[in-house]
Amino acid sequence: MKKGNKRKKGIFFRRNKISILFFTILFLYLSVTIVGQERSMRDLQHEQRELQEIVDNLKKEKSEKEKMVEESSKPEFIEKTAREKLKMVKPNEIIYIIQDRE
Repeated sequence: MKKGNKRKKGIFFRRNKISILFFTILFLYLSVTIVGQERSMRDLQHEQRELQEIVDNLKKEKSEKEKMVEESSKPEFIEKTAREKLKMVKPNEIIYIIQDRE
């Protein structure tokens, strides 16, 4: 019986060489494709995280800029800026400048 089994196995492989070759190639192709797609997905997820960080930073910066614009329209800010940068004074106001002796 052992010889019969060997003959049957041998006959099976001889008759189905093309089918076995086809399925082996198909399996290898699918394996390579799946591995490549996994890599691509990992890269895209990494890129997505980086872009999300950029978006979050830009949103934070935008809110800070909006706050600055809101602050700059207040009369106190306008007065402070006029005094510091433009050296403007109120009517009847005297400014004393103290110089260091160094």
